[in-house]
Amino acid sequence: MNREVIKYLAGRFIPAIVNVAVIVLAIRFLGPVEYGRYSLLLYTVLLVITLSFHWVQVSILRFLAGMPRETNVVMSRFFDLTVFTALVSTFIVVVIGKWYFDLSLTELALVAIFAFLNHFFLFHQAILQVYNKSVRSAILEGSDQLIIMIGVLVGLFFFQWKSSMLLFASLVIALAGVLILRSLIRVKGLLTIDLKHLYWDSRFSAKVVEFGYGITLWLFLSHLLMAMDRFIIMEYLGYREAGMYSAMKDLLYKSIMFASFPIYISYQTKILDYWNSRHREDAWVAIKEALSFELLIFIIFFILFMVFKQWLVADLLKIPEMDLWLIYLPLVFSAFFWHIGLLFQRFLELFLKPVYLLVAIAVIVLLNLLLNLIFVPDYGLMASSLILLLTSLLYSGFIIVLSYIFGQRLSKT
Repeated sequence: MNREVIKYLAGRFIPAIVNVAVIVLAIRFLGPVEYGRYSLLLYTVLLVITLSFHWVQVSILRFLAGMPRETNVVMSRFFDLTVFTALVSTFIVVVIGKWYFDLSLTELALVAIFAFLNHFFLFHQAILQVYNKSVRSAILEGSDQLIIMIGVLVGLFFFQWKSSMLLFASLVIALAGVLILRSLIRVKGLLTIDLKHLYWDSRFSAKVVEFGYGITLWLFLSHLLMAMDRFIIMEYLGYREAGMYSAMKDLLYKSIMFASFPIYISYQTKILDYWNSRHREDAWVAIKEALSFELLIFIIFFILFMVFKQWLVADLLKIPEMDLWLIYLPLVFSAFFWHIGLLFQRFLELFLKPVYLLVAIAVIVLLNLLLNLIFVPDYGLMASSLILLLTSLLYSGFIIVLSYIFGQRLSKT
């Protein structure tokens, strides 16, 4: 692995550990009901921000990476778009928070501030990536996660705050803290932003949408796939069941992602290097090599999970209702298949237009929605878990088959 990849992986280590720790602390000390509320609110904000702002973030990476450093006007236009989308997203979050979740004024304020500040955190992260400031980006994200952890621990054990709003308060404090920290870290280019005059440039905005809409729609639909079953469970079974299911799902997905991430990111870099150097058949070989490593990591993870499962579910998380193989086994395998699909998808994107992937994920999301609506009322959490496995397997299978077809074509050329 090259130096940049190592820096990136090091920067992801603390956030991954903190994410897992927050899930454990929240489900254990706040309980399934409060974790369920937190999970649904968090995904609501995530979906809104993805749809309203991710296209801006993608375009920042694409536009500025290929431009000279004298980008005063462009940088200011991106910042203007960030402000506008932050205002729109926050308004939408407030409406949903009041209408659907019936939040109190204090709860609404915390969720709204979190949504608003998140745009500027993502904006700065994108700028740091463009300027190849991997260490500073890692410091920013690592600091954010550490402040979140401190906030959760202080709230739980000092103030005895047993509400999902503790998590949002920690998120808000962390974002405010790292944005202040960011203002103290000088990076060439950022100081050229005109903060006094906001300006809406229709032509520029249209170009930004054109650059980023494909990836944005795919990411939005993938988040929707991860969130939809939680909302359906909550509607039919309540926040307790939604919280238990969400905690188990989040823990397994994030743990498998964390275990596999070094292979994923290092081989993505290797595949792109082969492709750009016109050794395209080697790119397909690298994909198959990465799959073998991913499989090995998953087998190790699966063995460890099965050995410690009872202690993890009953003693650590205190949700013994989830110790049912028809719930946890489909979640484990669906997380693995989903991650494998993402590995092959990057290879496939080098051949196909985004519309193929968008159609595939849209069909899978619709299928997941319909099956959950049909079976959750009668079969509960088992139905959601099995449906997630089925849809993850279908999507990953589609990606793998297409990748194999194009890989074989490369081998024959």
